[in-house]
Amino acid sequence: MERSHNDPLEAGLRFRLRRAAKQIGEQHRQIEGVRLDLEAALGAGARADLEALLARFREAIGAHFALEEDVFFPALHGLHPDRSEQLERLSSEHAIFRDMLEGLGRRFDGQALEGFGASFQELVKSLAVHETQEEQLVRELARLSGGT
Repeated sequence: MERSHNDPLEAGLRFRLRRAAKQIGEQHRQIEGVRLDLEAALGAGARADLEALLARFREAIGAHFALEEDVFFPALHGLHPDRSEQLERLSSEHAIFRDMLEGLGRRFDGQALEGFGASFQELVKSLAVHETQEEQLVRELARLSGGT
């Protein structure tokens, strides 16, 4: 369904996207800061700090995924329903990452820090690939719609 740029529904979806994109950018900076703190604590062997930082990382990722799933992806879907399969795939990956984070917490309880660190780095790499895919899709859709 093609909408004109004067369509109030489209204008509302674009407004939500702009606000969510700004929040997502802020969340990315927060997540990156916690990730760096977590890696520093891991390097220093500060197990007590790691536990608190892992909890902060999980909370930050959870809030980020919630914003994408509740606001950003639905608005993108409203503007570009032909991309629903891609948006659903990205959203379903969030569940996988939540499970990975939960497993990481369990590994932290029972593993040496080296094992935890390797698992954490695997998660970070997977998240980076996921974020790149999201960013590419958003750039493509912005280009197609003249600057979403």
